[in-house]
Amino acid sequence: MIGRTLHNFRIISRIGEGGMGVVYLAEHRELPKRFAIKSLSSALSGDPRFRERFYREAQNQALLDHPNIVQVTDFFEEDNQFFLVMEYVDGQDLSKFIKARGKLSQKEALSIFADILKGVEFAHSKGIIHRDVKPSNVLIDKSGRARIMDFGIAILAGAGDERLTAAGTAVGSPWYMSPEQIRRPQDVDHRSDIYSLGIVLYEMLTGEVPFDGETDFSVKDQQINSPVPDPRRKNSEISPELAHLIVGAMAKDPRERFQDCREFLQRLKKLEIPLSPPKWQWRLVLTMLASIGTLLYLRSPAVPPDDDNGKTPKGNGTEVMREQRQVAFNLIQSASEKARFLCLEFERVKQKENFLETVEQVGERHIDTSKIDSLKKQIQDHGKNIEDAISGYTGFITQLAGIKDDIVEEEFNEYAGSLEKKESFAQIHTTRLMKDHYQQYRKNKQSVNTEVMHKACVQEVG
Repeated sequence: MIGRTLHNFRIISRIGEGGMGVVYLAEHRELPKRFAIKSLSSALSGDPRFRERFYREAQNQALLDHPNIVQVTDFFEEDNQFFLVMEYVDGQDLSKFIKARGKLSQKEALSIFADILKGVEFAHSKGIIHRDVKPSNVLIDKSGRARIMDFGIAILAGAGDERLTAAGTAVGSPWYMSPEQIRRPQDVDHRSDIYSLGIVLYEMLTGEVPFDGETDFSVKDQQINSPVPDPRRKNSEISPELAHLIVGAMAKDPRERFQDCREFLQRLKKLEIPLSPPKWQWRLVLTMLASIGTLLYLRSPAVPPDDDNGKTPKGNGTEVMREQRQVAFNLIQSASEKARFLCLEFERVKQKENFLETVEQVGERHIDTSKIDSLKKQIQDHGKNIEDAISGYTGFITQLAGIKDDIVEEEFNEYAGSLEKKESFAQIHTTRLMKDHYQQYRKNKQSVNTEVMHKACVQEVG
């Protein structure tokens, strides 16, 4: 696989492996950016229903655009194998973080856990249940932000499908499963994730999972029948109030748990334990872990507001100016890459529509009808991708318009210069396209829709 080019991505190296497949580091052939590509287990492709399930769930995951979620940016099928393309996040997964530290202090654990709750809450608001919440599915990036990944993977594997499970497809991890997920996996709701989140917090604070055993059966039996052990017996520094909340989250009956992530987070905030550790602590921790990398996320902090006169805030002087410039550069880069993605999607749709037109001219009887149906479905999928990407693109433009124009202009020049050095000429075109849209929005609040974007791509990129 190393060195192969798949769907515009060149595979660089192998960076992880799990029950669902292998994760590779990849570089886009035209965009100056790296991605993580999860190659889903080939055993799954034997299920005739998997393709439909894959595209449906991959589309759902691509909608999860949130600071505390590793976003799926693309998905495709090649040689009867299925791939998810994700952001490449520079950091370490939480399981390794816990292993390196033994156990975390309340402040550290709750700072990370608050991020996890926010990410899972957002997914739940979109009707998506994770089903496999565990530390190895949480990444801590170099800024200290926790981000959860692999939403819907359990569904892709056929959660609740006895035939698939019998065939050896592992769905979920016994150490983090809720009782109802073990008993009736097809009927779980978002409260199953609450139970798993309680276990994750338990492990962060004690360094151990609450239930363990020599066999999966033993662990599952404890999840269903054994009371939650008091976490204070393993870490006396845990406050009684926090221990009570952890045990409450892991109630056997879903009706007795927190009913959603927001309630869980609000209860934690009432403990009056700061949810953000001092910056020097993160710098110390991340320095220790700097040599270990898995997956890259380019953080885009909130845009500092202008003062009443439209001038840069003077409270932090040079530091504020530097932050605004970094925010502007990040937004320009993200919007430019999103524009490039949109132009490529328009081109893919055009190519496939041209093929269908040719088929209609020569007669469908000469072509496998299943392939025609598949092509039509792919065109629909591209259309949905375009709609979602337009939303994200306009969001970047809107945020960029909140920064002083002279700063944005300087960062446009900085970004364009970096592209010229890399000879990324295709990206230069989409950056120029995006700058026009920014200026139009700045001048008269003119938003970008699908028609406007398509026309711009044709004119600028061809």
